[in-house]
Formats: sequence, structure tokens, C-alpha cells
Amino acid sequence: MKLGLFFSVLVLIGLSGCNKPESPQFKYLENIAVELESLSSANLHAEAILYNPNKNNITIRSANIDIMMNDKVIAVLDKEYDIKVNGNEDFMVPLDVKIKLKDLNLNAIGSALGLFGNSGQEIRYLGKIKVKAYGVPFSVKVDYKDNINLKM
Repeated sequence: MKLGLFFSVLVLIGLSGCNKPESPQFKYLENIAVELESLSSANLHAEAILYNPNKNNITIRSANIDIMMNDKVIAVLDKEYDIKVNGNEDFMVPLDVKIKLKDLNLNAIGSALGLFGNSGQEIRYLGKIKVKAYGVPFSVKVDYKDNINLKM
């Protein structure tokens, strides 16, 4: 009986000293680029930059992100990861996906040529990156807009 009470008190003291894990913070996307692969497909590359506010390491588990142009989904990134991230640091998650050019619905020649111009087209990433900190799962919301240009 006394031994059980001793272990209960020990566990309670140990748990009260632990910091509560915090969700990582999405900061921005960088290195967004579309590279034409063929006349029918292109590779869309981006890197999500996040911050781990915890002092211990966390693990990136997955990403589920809709990629939209003109308010229409042109691709869905649904990828599993196993990336270990150090505590109290910024980190990068690669968000690479192949898109079919027919899904862009660029019916007008002017719209298609707009991707090659200086202004490009607005693209939006909307979804979640799932991580685990101290065994606790978190979903980090991603909502980012930027203009992109095609590279030949």
C-alpha cells in the first residue's frame, strides 16, 4: 500500500514538472516554383517554414494541403513524412507535387501566357501539416497566397 502511494506521488511530481507541449507555428512558404515537365504536366515546388517552440524535438508526420488557383483546386498534396526537428528552431517541410496542366483550366491564351509573365498567377496553399510533440499530435494550419511564374 505504501509503495503504491509512493509511486503515485512520484508520478504526480514528475508530471507537474513537465512543460505542456506547444503546437509548431507556420511562418511562410518560400522557393515557390513551377517547372514545366512536359506539355501536359509540371512540378510545383515549395518549402513551408515553421517554428518549433518546444525545447525538445518533434516529428513531422504528414501534410494534407489543397493547392488552388483562381479559387479552384489544381492539386492535392497528401504526403507522409518522418522528419525529426530540433527544439526552438525554424524548420522546413518540402511541399512538392505534380500538377496536370489541363487541371489549370487555362482556356484563354492570355491566361496561359500570364504564367510566363512578370505578374504570374496567384496560387494558394490551404491545409494542415501534422506533427507530434511529446507523443501529442498537433495540426498546423497552412494558409498562404503568392504569385507564381512558370519556368521553362
